[in-house]
Amino acid sequence: MISTSSYKNYNSKYNAVSISGNRGKDAGYSGNCYPALAPKLSFWKIWHDNIGQISEEENNKYYIEEYYKQVLSKMDPEEVYNELIDSVLLCYENNMEFCHRHIVAAWFELYLGIIVPEIKTNGNKISRVERPKYIKEYLYNIIKENNKMYGFKSLRAVYLFEKSEALEEKAELIKEKDYSKYEDYMTIACYYRCDADNAEEKYRYEENQKKLIKK
Repeated sequence: MISTSSYKNYNSKYNAVSISGNRGKDAGYSGNCYPALAPKLSFWKIWHDNIGQISEEENNKYYIEEYYKQVLSKMDPEEVYNELIDSVLLCYENNMEFCHRHIVAAWFELYLGIIVPEIKTNGNKISRVERPKYIKEYLYNIIKENNKMYGFKSLRAVYLFEKSEALEEKAELIKEKDYSKYEDYMTIACYYRCDADNAEEKYRYEENQKKLIKK
């Protein structure tokens, strides 16, 4: 599992990984880092300079969109997750403040169908705390607007469907040379498609349940 926290709220070096642009220097952090998830200075500066000049909603949407386009869209969420498994991703802001670690958490959750909790430590005790809920909704809408959805609503379903498509294309390229491997690829591609359908069914069910609860 991956968790997130701030330098202030996580007082252990155990599995800590900084994803800040300056690698936690201002917090006195000197542990492991994963700079690939750091925001780009160019859009961060625009966002920072816009604070108080435009609405917080508009400004944060700008940040999320640029962070997705310039950083997250260039990476495979499953590969990144596997590289960071069991880590606590750290940045500066408190748990309820806008921060790119919350975007990363939402990215994992939307594409991988997992939960990435925000945590804090108190001595040896680790507890889960809240994070801004709107960030996940903003990110979902931005990804949906910038990508083909293939009729799905679930980003997890889209991710699995695209893996299936990529494998089928790869299989066709080797069909004449290695039919056995072709069949293997096509079988795995079929599993991905089934998983995509299951992810979509689960998503729609959960969305319907949310609507029922609101009523």
